[in-house]
Amino acid sequence: MIQTHHAAGKKRERWLLLAAVLLTIAAVFWTYAGKKPGKTAAVFLNGERVWEFDLEAYSEPAVVSMGELGFDVPVCFELSDHKIRFVDVDCPDKLCEGFGFISLPTQTAVCMPNRVSVSILED
Repeated sequence: MIQTHHAAGKKRERWLLLAAVLLTIAAVFWTYAGKKPGKTAAVFLNGERVWEFDLEAYSEPAVVSMGELGFDVPVCFELSDHKIRFVDVDCPDKLCEGFGFISLPTQTAVCMPNRVSVSILED
C-alpha cells in the first residue's frame, strides 16, 4: 500500500511539472506572439544611452566594436538579419555572448563586467 501511495505522489508531481512547463511556454508565446522585430537597437554604457543601430540597415552580417564607436570598452556586436548580439567580448565568463541574437521590442542583453547593455526599442 505504501508503494502505491508513493507512486501516486510521483505521478502527481510529474503532472504538476508538466503543467508548469506548459504554462511557461504559453506565457512566453503570449508575450512575443505577433510582435514584429524592432527597428532600432540602443547601446547603453553605465546606464547611459550612447549609441543606436538602425537594424533595418543590417541584413548582411557585420561586426562593430565599441572602439569603432568611440568608446574604450572591449565589446563587439554582431548585426545580422535585422538582429544584434554580443560577440568577441573581453570578460571572464562571456555570459553576454550566450544571450544570442535579440530582435524583438523590449528584449535586452547585458555584459555586466563591461557595464554595457543593448536593448531593442519599441517603435
